Amino acid sequence: MADPGQLPPTTSDQTEASDWDTALIITDDWMKTIPPERRHSGWEAVERQWIGNMQSQQPKDSRPTREFTKKEYEAIERFPCPQKTLPIPQLEFDFRMRVILSSQSASVAVNDGFKKLSTISDGSWSGRFGYGLVVNGGQESQDTIHGKTTATWVEGIHRLQTGDEIPAYIECKTRGHMIGPSELVKALQDPEASASVDPRSCLFRVFVTMKTTDERYAEKLNAGMWIGSCLWKGLEVIYDAYRVS
Repeated sequence: MADPGQLPPTTSDQTEASDWDTALIITDDWMKTIPPERRHSGWEAVERQWIGNMQSQQPKDSRPTREFTKKEYEAIERFPCPQKTLPIPQLEFDFRMRVILSSQSASVAVNDGFKKLSTISDGSWSGRFGYGLVVNGGQESQDTIHGKTTATWVEGIHRLQTGDEIPAYIECKTRGHMIGPSELVKALQDPEASASVDPRSCLFRVFVTMKTTDERYAEKLNAGMWIGSCLWKGLEVIYDAYRVS
């Protein structure tokens, strides 16, 4: 595994050059061990504010705040195997990935709309199982409009390179949606218009899977599943991946 004291070579675009705060909703102890100089500008202030907001929003009473509807009662009556209790999935923060999309993209007609194809020009990642670069990959996206709401379907394939002396290569697939008001979703995907838009104004979640033939990482990654909380602004997309256990 990569030595955490040595970082892989990076380009000038990778050295925390974003002009927007990328801190997402993380309270994991592992993230708190990252040295302050490796955090984005404004990280600690945002982190403190988020923790304070979460504490103030803790419910004082766990009882239901409303009565069930007739349809909900009917569903409860038909609930399969009600006597069995299944394990509840848990989420644990695992890694962050940042990718820069190429400014050149292509549009392909699909049914009554268009699918946008983009390649990845740069990127990096770091987490519990190592760190490294995003060396190749691409992304497909397509907008589906429902009234005043737009759901952008996003599917990406990323080739990750680890920071080991002899690097391993990992195939990382992402699939999900960014949802929000139509004008905001479109603005966030525009390199110029996105400068004045808060990326948190739209909900962006993805499902993540990874695969590698390298024995150093195969057991850790090939059978794993992750849920990603993401931000998209212009040509930059950032993923925080939480492992499902």
